[in-house]
Amino acid sequence: MSDLLDDDLEFRGGTLQLSADHVPSESVENQQGNVSENPARRKPPSNVNPSVLSGADSLTSSTSSFADARNEEQMNATAATPTESVKTVYPRYDVPFNKENIKDFFTFRKGVVETAIQECITALLFPEDGEYLGSWLLTEITLWDNEKERIVLLTSRLVMTIKYDFIAMKQLDFKKTYLDDLDTIVIGELVYPQSSLVPERNLRGVRLMWNKGEPVPLKTVWNPFSQDVPFLTFASHPIFWHKEGGLEEKVTYDMETFAQKLQRAIECMPSSACCIHHSPIVIQSYVGLTSLLHNKTSMGFFKVRGKFSF
Repeated sequence: MSDLLDDDLEFRGGTLQLSADHVPSESVENQQGNVSENPARRKPPSNVNPSVLSGADSLTSSTSSFADARNEEQMNATAATPTESVKTVYPRYDVPFNKENIKDFFTFRKGVVETAIQECITALLFPEDGEYLGSWLLTEITLWDNEKERIVLLTSRLVMTIKYDFIAMKQLDFKKTYLDDLDTIVIGELVYPQSSLVPERNLRGVRLMWNKGEPVPLKTVWNPFSQDVPFLTFASHPIFWHKEGGLEEKVTYDMETFAQKLQRAIECMPSSACCIHHSPIVIQSYVGLTSLLHNKTSMGFFKVRGKFSF
């Protein structure tokens, strides 16, 4: 009889042990009165200050990784459940330009961009400028929110921005920005202040800054012809969204590729104190009637305009 009781107790003990093992971890935590909240479950704050002109501490910084927006969108689309909707960011260029108007751009013609870039590399780059890393045709967005067509050359020492006449096929002007002078690089969506009346761009860009956290002087802000603006802002060229072929054929017009190579160049400079942020880029434009007209008519690009070309 005692043997049977012992066996019964052992069986019951084993049953209790099995039941305890199968209790969900969340239930065990809920039964404990003083269990602290798991930090991994906390949601990050959504009201991040998008100001980038002074390199504020509220920006998310990254010094060793580059997140391509296209890869992020693909990952989000794969991970999303059928009930979730993935917000696609469409470039603003899809509205004013189509496959027919984009052919009016002189840079859309075969061989024009390649010839111009090669000419600039030969004429403007010297051994003391460092190792050549890449070249692009991008859209520069000025302080006054005007879009300009620019050739951009990147070396291990500098970024060269070139104004080029794609009709006469000659270089008009250029500017060198040394990587040692940069203190902040911001990569993210182009946005306007909350009180701005300018429509949203839905476009990503990259901004190179060397103002060391100081605000832009008023004499520069109110002068549309000022050459002392302490930052450069680039976006992808309109041709990027209309060029046929894969990414390899579009890479010359792609801001993301330029930003990626720029970050690698910065990281290869041990003496550089430049901080790289992934955050919205604020364009200080509030009414923007002049810039809207300028950008709508693509005055910053060389193209055929009826009987004229400029």
